[in-house]
Amino acid sequence: MQEYGATGDSGDEPGESFEDLISGIETEMTATRLHKQGAYAIAAARIAGTVFSEALTSGVPYELAKEMALDTWNSVMGLTLVESEASEVGGGD
Repeated sequence: MQEYGATGDSGDEPGESFEDLISGIETEMTATRLHKQGAYAIAAARIAGTVFSEALTSGVPYELAKEMALDTWNSVMGLTLVESEASEVGGGD
């Protein structure tokens, strides 16, 4: 009597089942990473929103409060703002 592998085949092609296993693990890891990144972004947005709200409540002008919240968001998310002279309003001659 011939024994069959977990996939129901004769086990002649073990590479396929290994590749399927690795692909499944990769998919699960990608989904887990995406969920963690989403949760992190939500937490960063809440923190930046709190900074903005508290700054406004404390009497900080709107534009400054907005910049503070943006700086907080960039800091928490590990982003670096790169500005060029061409992108600034009135930056040209």
